[in-house]
Amino acid sequence: MLRIAGGILLLALALPAPAQEQPKEKDKDKEATAAQQYKALVKEYQDAYQAWLKTYTQAKTNEDRVKTFGSRPVPDKYAAKFLELAEKHPKDPAAVDALVWIVSNTVAAGADAPRTKAFAVLERDHLKSAKLGEVCNTLMYRGGKESEQFLRAVLEQNPHREMQGIACLALAQGLKRAAGQKEMPKEVEELFERAAQKYGDVKLPYRGTVGDRAKAELFEVRFLAIGMTVPEVEGEDQDGVKFKLSDYRGKVVLIDFWGNW
Repeated sequence: MLRIAGGILLLALALPAPAQEQPKEKDKDKEATAAQQYKALVKEYQDAYQAWLKTYTQAKTNEDRVKTFGSRPVPDKYAAKFLELAEKHPKDPAAVDALVWIVSNTVAAGADAPRTKAFAVLERDHLKSAKLGEVCNTLMYRGGKESEQFLRAVLEQNPHREMQGIACLALAQGLKRAAGQKEMPKEVEELFERAAQKYGDVKLPYRGTVGDRAKAELFEVRFLAIGMTVPEVEGEDQDGVKFKLSDYRGKVVLIDFWGNW
């Protein structure tokens, strides 16, 4: 009986771990797979672009360059793959990366456009993400109702101060650009002030801080807009004679700023 009991004990120890541990490993594999798929898609686009760029730069005639330019890989053609990845793994961190890539790199709009759908999913499911800085920074240079709506939502609902700061600056710049040569909306100046005072130390994804950019924009809005009095400029001409811009008030003046480094 003792030998039989000992044999049963050894057999029990040799059995695999309980089945309840398996789902955790599968979840880890699923996350890694989504991340790998995202990286593979990014690499696919980058490789295609680099291959095209090499062909373009090696073209010997302008006619060849024109022909080659038309065959360049366009991000919009890859957007559907990124959207499919995000929809397949909606709760995976890679979904946010994929959606951000679409919004940051594509331009096509419309109800069925991946960019429009990506905006909708980001706003619905990932508005509180801490990974929206890149896309908000990109939207500084792109106007449109979709961009404005998304930036307003991030500014008011995202819990991360960094995301709020970048969204505030981007929203102000977008509205300023949309105004063009028209009268500048009062909200633009208010948003720049808010960005400078409340989020001044927030670092931008690529260069400088929100405060630096907001203060520069405020100076332009307040002093360099059409109809504003030009701020004083003092300097020396090429002969060493000192002058002030106000000395030429009432005259047409061309100011050429240049430097030699």
